[in-house]
Amino acid sequence: MRYLLLIIFVGIISCKKKDSEPIGGVTTSPIVPPPSTGGSLFSSSAKIPVSPSTISECFTGMKMKDIHPRLLFSSSDIEQIKILIQSDAFAKATYDNIIARANSLLTSPILGYGLDGAGLRITNIHTFSNNQLPYLVLAYQFTKDSRYAARCWQQLDAMCSWPDWGANRHFLDAGIAGKGAGMALDGLYDYLTSAQRLRLYTAIKNFVLQPGKTQIETNTGVWKWYLSDDNWNGICHGGMIIGALAGYEYDSTFNANVIAQCANGINKYMQSLEPDGASEEGMSYWSYGLMNTFLAFESLKRCLSTTYGLAENPGFIKTGWFPYYMSGPVGTASIGDDYLYVGKSNKFLSYFWFSKYFKNPALAKSHFDACLSVNALDAEKMNGWTDLLFYDKSLVSQGSSTSMPLSDYLKGIEYMYLLENTGSDNSLYVGMHGGDNSASHGHLDAGSFYVQALGETWAQGNLGLESPYPQDYFNITSPLYTAAPTNLAVSSGRFYYYRVRSEGKNCLVFNPDARPEQNPSGAANVIGSANDNGGGFYIADLQKCYSKDVSLYRRGIKLNRNTGIVSVQDEFIPTIDNSTVYWIMHSPATDGLVISTDGKIATMIKNGKTYYAVIKSPSNAVFEKVDRSTSRVNYLSETASIFSNIMSGKNSINQWYGKLQIKLTGLIKSAPVTIRVDFVKTNTAVTPPLVSLTSWSTIN
Repeated sequence: MRYLLLIIFVGIISCKKKDSEPIGGVTTSPIVPPPSTGGSLFSSSAKIPVSPSTISECFTGMKMKDIHPRLLFSSSDIEQIKILIQSDAFAKATYDNIIARANSLLTSPILGYGLDGAGLRITNIHTFSNNQLPYLVLAYQFTKDSRYAARCWQQLDAMCSWPDWGANRHFLDAGIAGKGAGMALDGLYDYLTSAQRLRLYTAIKNFVLQPGKTQIETNTGVWKWYLSDDNWNGICHGGMIIGALAGYEYDSTFNANVIAQCANGINKYMQSLEPDGASEEGMSYWSYGLMNTFLAFESLKRCLSTTYGLAENPGFIKTGWFPYYMSGPVGTASIGDDYLYVGKSNKFLSYFWFSKYFKNPALAKSHFDACLSVNALDAEKMNGWTDLLFYDKSLVSQGSSTSMPLSDYLKGIEYMYLLENTGSDNSLYVGMHGGDNSASHGHLDAGSFYVQALGETWAQGNLGLESPYPQDYFNITSPLYTAAPTNLAVSSGRFYYYRVRSEGKNCLVFNPDARPEQNPSGAANVIGSANDNGGGFYIADLQKCYSKDVSLYRRGIKLNRNTGIVSVQDEFIPTIDNSTVYWIMHSPATDGLVISTDGKIATMIKNGKTYYAVIKSPSNAVFEKVDRSTSRVNYLSETASIFSNIMSGKNSINQWYGKLQIKLTGLIKSAPVTIRVDFVKTNTAVTPPLVSLTSWSTIN
């Protein structure tokens, strides 16, 4: 895991679906990459691993020497966008936003060099490269107003005099800077003097390309990002590719070597998206990592004719759909160190690049519709400046509205969901995350569930990340999961933070003490599922995540489309006598929540709507309410005293979420226990009889 600043911003697929099966409700189209933009018919069939000589042959074959801009757009692309905005309001709004943001930057202060509180990150590199530079470069391209180019160069000129761009301390900074500076060298080429171009390229080489190349070749550097399969891989390799392609002619031999190394190295990141295009890091880092990656792939395609098979990895072909598989009617499921995407207007969006590159009309239309829906109240409808570059109006017009499947399961990330029907914000939705607790940016959230109904979120399975990341946020805590039971918190760090712990999720917590509640190395996977017109279910095996407390643990989620009943059922066998277990559900609907006198029914109210949770099993279980608080972190009673001192002031307050919970005590070793909670629309609803998970069907 990394300490970094996060800048961001169907058909049914069974558990055994194959890569060739439908994605987004349509059969995946054959891969037809976009045409070359270099005025050449050259096309390379080379695949990774590639050599520097292959890179050189491709650059020569594409006849891109001294042609600028060439990385993300050509001069003709810019002219086509300027024509498009005259008649397309969807595109015009984003164009206007780019100009407005660029205008606001003309008088903004020049950002200086400086490290964050941890002494790692140059925060201003991210601010400028991600949030300022693209707008200034594009505004210049669209208008040829030299004020935008001059302001951009002022900042770049200052950066060229900085002592470093973070390469030997936090290479993510260098990767982000390489992307931004490369885009500027390419996009401002006709404005910059030859001396300015050389100054900028020299900084890119000295601060990004050379140290990156050295780290790769000598197997050195902090965190060895080039060996990872997470967002660092895509950001750093991608930024180097863009920087090397932008200034290729300055040192063609050197840059060909860099590009070959990075193209070969980025494949591990592509493979992490197998088999279904899902990122185990969640939506935030999916976007963060792939932004540099797909921009690098676009540059490879335009300058070298090919991505050498990288973009054709099966998981990458599907990944443009990922945000939509993770979204219910009124929110996108967050996992790990994600932000929260609760509410229709906060659902996570994909990017037009994926539909354009793969010439997929269904994805183009689905993304277009999603943008209009999510940004309905915003002046800008697209998902940022990249969408304007890769918006293909004709492709959108060829596509038809695509509904997500009523049931789906993303392998690898192990996210599963069930949907009542399509086309309604009021549809019932239940989802659950399994996956690997050791995933990059992962939390102890195996089995955490999400419930949406009546146009509202009732069960929120993740409370998000601590932002900005505290200095000890990625430190491994002591005691370890495998340690003997203890109430002594030894070293602060990741598994003491409420939002990371299982007690901060919609999970079971056994015998809470100072240790992590789930095995940080444990993994949960789907072991059963079914779906038909009447309903569906998923069952996950979580025993490996709770190995110190149970000999068996399975959790199932179920939706009956005929009765409108959602069920969450847990079956486990304790391995410790006199065990305690908590069933926990975080909810934004605890204000006014009323628990019946017998403790079996919880009446939840949100925005004038009422929804009910009902205990079906065990017979002695009762609900407890924990109010949301603007001052208190809602640790369990057993852990509040453990962490009160060592975590004092470290947790941000979860002021929008209270808890509905069940506490069972005195559980007998080796005696099976079943907990089932049903969610219903009326308090008089007749819930189905209790049936073991092994006997679940779509009709019982």
